[in-house]
Amino acid sequence: MGKRETVEGAVRRLGRECFGFLTGAGFAGPHDIDGGFDYAGHGLRITIYHYCWKNEAGVVADVDVLGDFGSEVHASVDQLYAECGLGAINHLPSTARSARLTELRVRAFAAALGALLPFLLAPNRTGLIRRASTRP
Repeated sequence: MGKRETVEGAVRRLGRECFGFLTGAGFAGPHDIDGGFDYAGHGLRITIYHYCWKNEAGVVADVDVLGDFGSEVHASVDQLYAECGLGAINHLPSTARSARLTELRVRAFAAALGALLPFLLAPNRTGLIRRASTRP
């Protein structure tokens, strides 16, 4: 019998497969981070990672606009998806306790990010990300 894939391993493996379109769009990456990976380019950082805290586990996909002085504007992909009118926020759940469920979440976030990419590369993206942000 082989070893089961870890949830973090599923995120990293699928990230290279599902988010490859970002390198074609001019982003550098994927760069390994704790629990996942990120891409950087066009003044944005796109981060996908698995988290586990107490009784919670899930996959998170975030977009940050990098500011000139280290300040950032931040929103999650599910919030941006809803803000752009592409679907409801609950179309992209994050809960994932197994490698199989993690795989489904990563694929869903990749599809959503593919649909969001034209919005994220548009000149008014900072306003969009601010509207979708839950940070003050």
